[in-house]
Amino acid sequence: MIPLAKPWIGEDEQRAVAAVLESGQLVQGERVERFEQAVAALVGRRHAVAVSSGTSALQLALKVLKLGPGDEVLCPALSWPSPAHAVRLAGAKVRFVDVDAQEWNSSAEALREARNGNIKAAIVIDQFGNPVRAEKIREALGALPIIEDAACALGSRFAGGPCGSLGKVSCMSFHPRKILTTGEGGLCLTDEDDIADKLRTLRNHGQLRGAFVVAAGNARMTDMAAALGLAQLQRLDEIVARRRELAALYREALGGELDLQATPEGGVSNYQTFGVILPIGHDRKAVIEKLKARGVEAGILSYAIHRLGSFAGNQASLPITEHIAARGIALPLYPQMRTAEVGEVVEGLRGVLHG
Repeated sequence: MIPLAKPWIGEDEQRAVAAVLESGQLVQGERVERFEQAVAALVGRRHAVAVSSGTSALQLALKVLKLGPGDEVLCPALSWPSPAHAVRLAGAKVRFVDVDAQEWNSSAEALREARNGNIKAAIVIDQFGNPVRAEKIREALGALPIIEDAACALGSRFAGGPCGSLGKVSCMSFHPRKILTTGEGGLCLTDEDDIADKLRTLRNHGQLRGAFVVAAGNARMTDMAAALGLAQLQRLDEIVARRRELAALYREALGGELDLQATPEGGVSNYQTFGVILPIGHDRKAVIEKLKARGVEAGILSYAIHRLGSFAGNQASLPITEHIAARGIALPLYPQMRTAEVGEVVEGLRGVLHG
């Protein structure tokens, strides 16, 4: 079976985690700080605050920006549910925004049109590692605070800089399906000292420099996770380069047959996920099952969040999101994947669609 995704864990990662276990310092130690510094330098940010998951990063970002009841937050409707759920859990209202038919990110025009007097912030997602049009979005949103959901985008670049550098707070995830994994884990990036202090306080029981100053939970990253991340950072360039090579093979083979995600001019994707949109007339569940029978694991590409049960009753009509969510599938892509396996996936998909 060619799996959909597979984290690249080798001897370096195993040795790094073993060293933490031997040290006895398992939580919030020097490896966490080193990991934060390394990612901040990579993205060109002043501060990085490591947390327990990408979802925790989003929740803390909303909290430090004081978003809550009575506020509305713009959010792309096409995504894993975490961004919208974080807004709902903060007590604020989600204002869903449709995505662009080619790039699958919310456009500057769509975000501008969705603004109203109650909108207090915007979540902007680099969908599947594909960079948004950062400069146009900055212009469209003006002084409105941006939370960049760069969960999938480590190693991707906007036309003007690295993904993770757009928002007042940018959030990353290190889940096993992401470019770099710490098992579970996430990180907030910011250039503002006071925001960084508040994030560090909120992740650690409300503790700031030894004093408990607010009521807060526990969203700390373990040192085992940070050690794993540090080891993976050493070959991040190799991981991203291989993903781009594999994606290029897919694009060459399938670009004339199926709808694929377009990257904006000047941007560079890390291809965290390679998705295709099935033609009308093909049942997605059946296609996935038939691919599995041929030895290829595929999956649902993404979700129309406004149509999920957690947002039952939402009447918004967002046709592009709904089309992609209903017909999109993710194909196998991971750095250890052999070139010949791309051919097997393509052959299998063509066999299912045209057999």
